[in-house]
Amino acid sequence: MNIRQLEAFHAVMETGSVTLAGERLGISQPAVSKLLKAFGESCGFQLFTRSGGRMLPTSDAQLLASEVSRLFSGTDRIQKLAHAVRDREWGEVTIAAPPALSARFLALALGPMMAGQNKMHIAISSQPSPRVAELVEGQQIDIGLSVQPFEHANVRSELVMRFAMICVLPANHRLASQRLIRVEDLKNEPFIGLMRDDCSIMTIDRAFQLRGVQKRAIVEVPMSETVCDFVAGGAGVSIVPPFVGLGYSEDKLVRRPIVPLTTMSVWIMLPALRPPSLATERIVEVLRTELQRYDVDGSEPSVD
Repeated sequence: MNIRQLEAFHAVMETGSVTLAGERLGISQPAVSKLLKAFGESCGFQLFTRSGGRMLPTSDAQLLASEVSRLFSGTDRIQKLAHAVRDREWGEVTIAAPPALSARFLALALGPMMAGQNKMHIAISSQPSPRVAELVEGQQIDIGLSVQPFEHANVRSELVMRFAMICVLPANHRLASQRLIRVEDLKNEPFIGLMRDDCSIMTIDRAFQLRGVQKRAIVEVPMSETVCDFVAGGAGVSIVPPFVGLGYSEDKLVRRPIVPLTTMSVWIMLPALRPPSLATERIVEVLRTELQRYDVDGSEPSVD
């Protein structure tokens, strides 16, 4: 018994004709008859009787046909699955990223791609950059996003963009009418900051130190999106990545460039010990495109 015999039997059962079965399979009528004969011998019982020139299945053949039909339904599903994998429409992809990226940016970046998808599954984990690197190194996730570089033989790392931090202010703030904010403008302003272990703290503090300004932090929170919630509520001002707080309109939250130019970078990290799936490659392409929208050339914003 082989798959070709099963195909012939299945085709005859569905079409009711050896001739039509041959046309479906792309073989001659005698070839179908030969396959049916061999299949019947393998089974050890009669499969068909003839009546008025038609092939009529025996009750035993009908019993067998239901199981064969399930077999070919399974192969159809496998074929459809293979096509979905090939077209990068199926797969399970795990992503880890810092809160500034995982809280809202990933939803905005990947949402359009996932709309209408029913064969792809994405799991997103919010982790600090050092932990993201550990997960990628351990081959425990498919994609990692980090704001810190990481070099290891088990990690493929790609610098995808360098972004300029921005100043966020309540819409009714006295500085909201300015096109550009200087760090000196923030002297004595209540500042909403992140926890001391956040990767951006050193970058922000350096900007204040360069201008000799003391930062007056009144609130510390774990996520940049929460920073924007406090700012929109009028509690103070802050400096955040450009891809956070996007859910607020200008009548709630004002976003302005800041001087001196305060930049950070984002790396995409992939496990190096296994090739990425086609679904992973597709998501990386989307993330690379969306992140590069915030890439800066390093030139200082014009004060004029």
